[in-house]
Amino acid sequence: MQATSQVRRDSLDYQHRKTTDINLVRFEREVVTVNDSTFQVTVKYITGESFMTGVYADKDLQTGNGNFTYYYANGYKESEGRFKNGFKVGAWKRWNFEGKPKPDRFYPDEHFVKTNRTSQPAKFPGGMAALQILVRDSLNYPEQAKKDKVQGTVYVTFTIDATGEVSQPAVTDGVSAQLDAEALRFVTSLPTWVPAAKNGIPVDSNYIMPITFDLGIKEEASEKTSPKGTNN
Repeated sequence: MQATSQVRRDSLDYQHRKTTDINLVRFEREVVTVNDSTFQVTVKYITGESFMTGVYADKDLQTGNGNFTYYYANGYKESEGRFKNGFKVGAWKRWNFEGKPKPDRFYPDEHFVKTNRTSQPAKFPGGMAALQILVRDSLNYPEQAKKDKVQGTVYVTFTIDATGEVSQPAVTDGVSAQLDAEALRFVTSLPTWVPAAKNGIPVDSNYIMPITFDLGIKEEASEKTSPKGTNN
């Protein structure tokens, strides 16, 4: 007879690595072992909102193999679709931060050979200088945050998928609800990147972006303005 399903719970940091340090915990993960090749996973923010659900084919949770759904921190779906042997396949439905549909993405159902060698990291079109200009021109400073003299650096992690689309954004170190929400809005509006590649094959990759809101106030908000994390 098949063994009873086992349940494992992990605490994760902002890079989804297991941690026992309560100061670093950003997500909670539940892993249900169905059999040797089926592991059902649910990840939630420490505040309780869903981040993702999906099915993996290995106990190390490196090879997605089934249906996946990702969520924004506000509860709206970010994307949903299917992984096959670690790669997105078929049609993936997508939504923006406000819950409005975005065009579907289609991924070929092909037999890729996975490797651990990254030959090319993801690149923003025009380079980092172009990204800095976009931040300067497109980031909106919330009016109430200005009135309250709230400033600081919000750190947002996200995935740049194999087509160059930005997905799965999450605030890993925030400043305030308003600044965090604006940082997420900005990241979800980013244009298509040049995706990372392994042996010439486009693959998903992770990125962390510090987004600074600066009013030029130094002395009276020294505690508020100190970044809460370090971009290593």
